[in-house]
Amino acid sequence: MRPGASQSCCYWDEGQIVEITALISYFGFMNRWNDTLATPLEDAPAEVAEQHITKHGWSLGKHGR
Repeated sequence: MRPGASQSCCYWDEGQIVEITALISYFGFMNRWNDTLATPLEDAPAEVAEQHITKHGWSLGKHGR
């Protein structure tokens, strides 16, 4: 059991923990899928990212159109 996992039952029931775990897993899968296929990023999110996180080293890279 992971540290802190025993405390999660104090906040969420078992069904909610399963849903949270499934959602985290889904986003991990989608991240890998989009990276592998170099899925183009939509215009609006790309513009926001370029405005706010380019200065921290982010680039559109292979996800540009």
